[in-house]
Amino acid sequence: MSDLTGPDISQWMLKETLAAHLVPLLERYDVKWRGHGVIYVDHEHYNIQTLHQILTALSVDLGVPSQAIRSRLIELGWLNDVRGVLPAKGRVEHVVDSLLYKTLRDTELDNFEIDEAYD
Repeated sequence: MSDLTGPDISQWMLKETLAAHLVPLLERYDVKWRGHGVIYVDHEHYNIQTLHQILTALSVDLGVPSQAIRSRLIELGWLNDVRGVLPAKGRVEHVVDSLLYKTLRDTELDNFEIDEAYD
């Protein structure tokens, strides 16, 4: 991608142009600011669908591929898509927790005695 501050910047990439097209879509799709980014996408189906609708509408309006628009929205800090983001520390803790749980579960099962009254 070219330098976004240079004279060759595409008209659609200008902050003002993109905002002028985006604001009505945010209103149409009832996107609310909740402190996570103008458009926040997690694994909720509604959020994913809303992002897809916004990107499609912008793509049609501006004549630009939706992936290019998505990249520009992220660049501007207007799109926060956390679906693929998990801090390394969180991943390690999850693996450790999973292993710990499995180890404890296996230990409890090995020491489990069947009560003959319920057999």
